[in-house]
Amino acid sequence: MKIYFALQGEQDVIFKQLDVSESITAIEVLQLPGIKELISSPIDKLKLGINSIELDGKYKALPHQYRMSDGERLEVYRPLHQDPKERRKIKASQK
Repeated sequence: MKIYFALQGEQDVIFKQLDVSESITAIEVLQLPGIKELISSPIDKLKLGINSIELDGKYKALPHQYRMSDGERLEVYRPLHQDPKERRKIKASQK
């Protein structure tokens, strides 16, 4: 089956199409050759999502339990360096 992998780095965006087995989990995708080298943080510290929905155990299963389906996009979310609300407040006060 075909799935997609997306990673937003500090300088670039990585988007790959992968051909994987039907029983692969989100964590197993991160351990594939070619993907593992792209990730600098420990896998258990990453925030992951499927098609813009975070794998948090509430609405979607946790990454080690979630089985990928054909056509889905696995996304690695980078941490925010600044709170968006705080950034807007600062920008508004500068005007």
